[in-house]
Amino acid sequence: MQKDLFLYALRALMQRSLRSYLTILGVVIGICSVFILISIGQGISASVNKELDAFGSHTIIITPGKLSAMGTGAPQSGRFFIQDMKWIERAGGIDILTPYLYGRIAMDYKGEQLSATVIGIEPQNFQKAVSTIEIADGRFLKEGDRQVLVIGDKIAKNYFKKDLAVNSVVTIGGKSYRVIGIMKATGGTLDDTDTTIYAPIDDVREVLGNQLAKDEIHGIYIIANSEYNAEEVAQEIKSTLRARRGLLEGNEDFSVITSAFISEQLGIITGLLTAFLGGIAAISLVVGGVTIANTMFMAVLERYSEIGILKAVGARKPDILKIFLFESGIIGIVGGAIGIVVGLVLIEILSFFGVPVSPSAELAGFCLLFSFLIGIVAGYFPAKNAAEMVPIEALRTE
Repeated sequence: MQKDLFLYALRALMQRSLRSYLTILGVVIGICSVFILISIGQGISASVNKELDAFGSHTIIITPGKLSAMGTGAPQSGRFFIQDMKWIERAGGIDILTPYLYGRIAMDYKGEQLSATVIGIEPQNFQKAVSTIEIADGRFLKEGDRQVLVIGDKIAKNYFKKDLAVNSVVTIGGKSYRVIGIMKATGGTLDDTDTTIYAPIDDVREVLGNQLAKDEIHGIYIIANSEYNAEEVAQEIKSTLRARRGLLEGNEDFSVITSAFISEQLGIITGLLTAFLGGIAAISLVVGGVTIANTMFMAVLERYSEIGILKAVGARKPDILKIFLFESGIIGIVGGAIGIVVGLVLIEILSFFGVPVSPSAELAGFCLLFSFLIGIVAGYFPAKNAAEMVPIEALRTE
């Protein structure tokens, strides 16, 4: 019986093929939009999490200034000095601890100038702490190096008319510096390694000059011992610094950044982004649902006589209701299936152009089920109207 009602509904749709196709198109656009935009949101989240994994679960970064809510905005007041780092060394569970400096510098190469970020480091400990740095050409910094640089891929290839190469000489603050290494391109969204310059910390201290106080540093990289929980080590560091600086909990003028902290903040942002993109796409899906409802109402109006005949030959209210629900459900699920297929094709195109997208079987299943439910919900009231028609009145309408 159910099969017969389904086939009857399918034939009715095929008889109104143009209207059915146009209605299905509305669902296709809605589902395709939802599928693509949520996939982009998931792709951004996956990309960020991948880079977060590279950060390392045992990495801790200490910076002066307290980050505002969700890690946004400029840090509040606070400065770090070598003596602070010596206090931090007293905390347990630390394997590697190394300071860094950073700033913007003007670099001159063959008459062209570039403003770039430079990070001053202690090469040996820094390379142990930040193991993700890879060299494409030349070598990384070594202890004892002076007036040498390691530069990011974009600085080497994109910012000057003539590419920088290993052994190229540039001028910074009136002094000559030799490029000894070029880093491998990362193309990352979290780090800016491709546009960064690494130099010995003493050289950067000289370049920044009066911007720094005596023995001032801009932050500390720490690697916690693998036998310790990084979050517990971070909490002990916080307690040590509060005691050193005479601060109460909650009034810190410094930030302790761990992978869990970054993950929490980015999770909030990417979650909001995915919800926002999904909400935009849902608008077009609602329009598709309204189109289905309109089509079904028109179908009921045009088929009064047919409904009257069906009732006259014994069709019950549930049968009429099911026929029209089958029709709207078919429109919804067919539109959803086509929308997913079109979405997958467009996702491949977006991937080719480097857009982070991450479709999933769960998302496809949700979209398919949602499109079917949209069809059922949109078709319910037209179907209910059809089922409640009085046979004599339906026949008279013709």
